[in-house]
Amino acid sequence: MPTQFTQTIVVVLFTCSVFLCGCDSAPLDRVIVEGTVDLDGTPLSSGDVTFVPQDPSVQADNLKVIDGVFKGPVIPGAKRVEIRGYEEVVADLPADSPEAGTSFKKQILPAKFHSQSELVETIPSPGPLSYTVSTN
Repeated sequence: MPTQFTQTIVVVLFTCSVFLCGCDSAPLDRVIVEGTVDLDGTPLSSGDVTFVPQDPSVQADNLKVIDGVFKGPVIPGAKRVEIRGYEEVVADLPADSPEAGTSFKKQILPAKFHSQSELVETIPSPGPLSYTVSTN
């Protein structure tokens, strides 16, 4: 006969497994979107892909780009795509400055890929999305 402690562990494990089962699925009103971003022929190391809806009452969806790959839930519909790329920059300040050694993210992509983007996608798309970005 199982002890009270064993029964509690089984219930806790079952509860955890129920929560973990849904971790890779999208919320009910979203679909999973995935793709890649290449910068001048190499994967973008750090950035964001933002899917901005044409309807301003619908929120934008932002997905992190890590090593050229993004994946996450997005609300379906026609979207303007904004791509931002970052590099970590250390502030060039005197060593005795309180902010010495502080780093920040610097935008490395031209505005034509983010604030002035004309890239458009309809979500869900028929397959993985792929963007090639050039700083030239």
